[in-house]
Amino acid sequence: MNEQNTENNKPKWQKYLFNVHTLLILIAICILGYILIRFKNWGVHVDNEYIDKHGVYTDGKDTFDVIYPLTNDDGKVIANKSPHTILFLGNAPFAQDRHSENGIVNMIAKQTGATVYNCSVEGSFLAAKSDTLMHTTSGLDVYNFYWLCLYLILGKDVGYFDWLESLPNATILPETKEIRNTLETIDMSTVDTIAIMYDASDYYAGSMIYDPNAETEVMSFAGNLKAGLELLRTYYPEVRIIVLSPTYAFGVEEDGSYVSSDIKIYDGGGTLSSYMMKECEIAVGANVSFLDNIYGTFNEDEAPEYLSDEVHLNQKGRELVVKRFIGALTQFDEKK
Repeated sequence: MNEQNTENNKPKWQKYLFNVHTLLILIAICILGYILIRFKNWGVHVDNEYIDKHGVYTDGKDTFDVIYPLTNDDGKVIANKSPHTILFLGNAPFAQDRHSENGIVNMIAKQTGATVYNCSVEGSFLAAKSDTLMHTTSGLDVYNFYWLCLYLILGKDVGYFDWLESLPNATILPETKEIRNTLETIDMSTVDTIAIMYDASDYYAGSMIYDPNAETEVMSFAGNLKAGLELLRTYYPEVRIIVLSPTYAFGVEEDGSYVSSDIKIYDGGGTLSSYMMKECEIAVGANVSFLDNIYGTFNEDEAPEYLSDEVHLNQKGRELVVKRFIGALTQFDEKK
């Protein structure tokens, strides 16, 4: 009886101090909170204060943007000189309306005064279809990111385009002559920036995102990017590189209806955001800048306002991409 009275007279905090059920609940809450925090901050997160300060994006959205400058051997920032000279590689976002003032590349040139070289190819992919270039009967891999980087470095002696034109069933895209000429004649000593942007085409094709056993597997989305970036960083260390993610795109069901690309997964692939996150990881690992267009430019709710269909940008969408790219391009320019 005395023991019971003693127990009842204890303060409540002492009664529950060693309550096992309470302890387990507290542990579960802590674990859940930790998981939520890690999920929210997966990847490289740039907070709003940084974005506001540097002017890359200013409406308070959380993004996976990572904007690097060029640095010297002592780690000091090398200021960019403008007007810039930019080489563009990628597919539809840069390639559509390539000769129109409404095309993204020409809009950037007009707004910044930059000299631009457009080697983007509409209909191309970041992941190659074969791990050996001269293997496919269509020859489409000639337009793939890694092989274009290699052609830029080695020039016409490698014979990619000659081989393509010799194929009886070759797919020769309209941009071929222009791209070949640019890659063979461009003076890379005058180029200060390389911009790379591929849309959701690899997502729709179900391209393998990444092979952890072959980090530079050109048949994977991220492996091809990694292999190409390694070439560019090795041969052109003085050139700044900016990788732009796909903009938000919808998944498409068999009946043609649109669905969230965080729900729709095509055979062999993943969600569109999974492609973007791995792309970010590869870019940051290579110490090159990364612009997250999925969360930073427009999101799923906003997408119908900026897309002409499930994936392609309308003029308003292009203007947003141009605005964010110019913010990243000029962030470390010399002060005038």
